[in-house]
Amino acid sequence: MRPARPFLAMLLAALPILAQSGDEILARVDRLRHPWPSFTMELTLKAADAAQTWKVSARENGDARLDGLSAKEKGRAVLVLGDQMWLLLPGSRRPVKVSPQQRMMGPAAGGDVARTRFREDYQVQALAEEPVEGQDCWRLELTASRASLSARRVVLWVIRSSSLPLKAEFRLASGKLARSVTFGPPTQALGQRVLSGMVIEEPSGAKVELLFSKWGRGAVAPATFELPSPDR
Repeated sequence: MRPARPFLAMLLAALPILAQSGDEILARVDRLRHPWPSFTMELTLKAADAAQTWKVSARENGDARLDGLSAKEKGRAVLVLGDQMWLLLPGSRRPVKVSPQQRMMGPAAGGDVARTRFREDYQVQALAEEPVEGQDCWRLELTASRASLSARRVVLWVIRSSSLPLKAEFRLASGKLARSVTFGPPTQALGQRVLSGMVIEEPSGAKVELLFSKWGRGAVAPATFELPSPDR
């Protein structure tokens, strides 16, 4: 009987290719939310009868700032620096440190709203083909690359023909489903394909819709991401 070494060698040689393909898929998905190294855009959150609007400023390293635009949120800001998050309240120069899991509206946490970068936050553990909702999709199984991420595992489905994300499941270390995300269709901004929005839903049925608009390309002033000094 002929040994299976040639087949095994081919299989082992294919593993780096699969891993690289998974990373490339994540990079294309991330580009829909982060189309340029630095950018601004307007974010609207809608849940039941409530709504909020924020201006989002982001830079290349993933730091982000949200400034309230709607009446109730006017003057408030959320600053995300790495894995840390602060609230900046009107009339106060003392930032309040909070967890990135702090809720902003419904199941939408500050970390979800300000930044979600699959390729930076997760590692591809498995890549397979799977039809979903009549679409031929890639099914990517991801594990968190940092202990600070509450969702330790993510399953992401990406439409093969377009590289567009279809949906994702975020799970805790126990395997319990924390939330699911359904991605909206793409739109165009300044000649670049960007994500129009997404819906975040908890197993309880609570959900919030995120809508992205008014994208702006270009550098954001470094001072935007500086914490105010209470001594000033």
